[in-house]
Amino acid sequence: MSTWFHFHFRLSILVKILIFLRLSKNSLILATDTNDICLTSNGVVTCQKESSVNLTRIDGKKENHIDQVTLADGRHINLHTVSVKPLIIEIQDFLTKEECEYFIQLAKDEGLENSQTYHNKNRKGQVELYDTNRDKKLSVEEMSLTIQGAFDTYLDNSDILQMYKDENIDKNNDEILTPDELKNFSPSKLEKYIKKLLKKHPEKHSRYSQQVWLYPDSSKDPVFKTLQERVSTIVNLPIELIRMSDFQVVTYDIKGHYNAHFDSAMKDKSHRCCTRNIKTKCQGGETAFPVANNDTVDTYEVQNKNLVNLYKNCKDVSLKISPKQGKAIIWYNHFVDTEDGWMGDMDNYTLHGGCPVIRGRKWIANFWIKTTDNKSEDLEKMKRLHKPDILSD
Repeated sequence: MSTWFHFHFRLSILVKILIFLRLSKNSLILATDTNDICLTSNGVVTCQKESSVNLTRIDGKKENHIDQVTLADGRHINLHTVSVKPLIIEIQDFLTKEECEYFIQLAKDEGLENSQTYHNKNRKGQVELYDTNRDKKLSVEEMSLTIQGAFDTYLDNSDILQMYKDENIDKNNDEILTPDELKNFSPSKLEKYIKKLLKKHPEKHSRYSQQVWLYPDSSKDPVFKTLQERVSTIVNLPIELIRMSDFQVVTYDIKGHYNAHFDSAMKDKSHRCCTRNIKTKCQGGETAFPVANNDTVDTYEVQNKNLVNLYKNCKDVSLKISPKQGKAIIWYNHFVDTEDGWMGDMDNYTLHGGCPVIRGRKWIANFWIKTTDNKSEDLEKMKRLHKPDILSD
């Protein structure tokens, strides 16, 4: 069985954000004004007014454009623009084979657990019915949407009809449920049925994988430190922001997948952020962007064509990036706000997910570079993380 590690590198300006890098080896510059902030980028400490600190994005220029960056270890890597809507940068050999193996072993040592999703759940004992045409009846398709919304589970029409048969719901077998037929099928019964089904078919859930959280921002591990510096060099943002990031290792076995989703949420001024075809040769497990390069993002079309369900419809997505050991993908979930230089609007084209694994096992690592929409609070956190090295004589 083959094993591959695909480094999944996510940049988001907003709930997860960007970075600078590397600790200074030869100097310590102290701020002379209480409104100054000192940050470390590429081994150089620079102090400036807080109002002058801005987030940045890599300039991908155009599709297939390539920029070269030299890492601290002397390696040259290419930043290949594979898409501009959204901006997606692909980097071959971002991690070495030894680093991939190191993080896989570390994840195993820490203990992998089944991945969970965090979607809007209904109040206990209630399920919102998706009666899209408002005829007070549920078609098979509407029941499927109801189950997706309530349990983050994606069932085929045949699954729905089997449920009707098992629970004796559709009395006249017309594949339409009326209010009378639904009376004896409570939300608790529906939940019990779905849980039982998922035990037999876990791939029906939107996310089928195992994961573990690691913490490079608080670790003294030298491999983590090297990774942080490498990230900072590539995205040209400070190490103090990198240290606010999260690191997640995920593994997908056969049928493992993650249906399309957003990593972040729309910017809302009223609510501040508070949280950080020849299958014999195909491994599957691509990272897919269902609405990339479309003229617009039509949420109705996404729902109507069931583009979110990558477990079933990954083949229909035009932009897919195949996994390869050591490869990294960079994308920004948010734009930079032109007024304060910090977190801006979300990029709706970043809807993405993981296609099902067909052969072997996929390992990925998510490096979440995080910020909020409160610039002053983020800068205060970065100040506390500013700890440049001082060389003694």
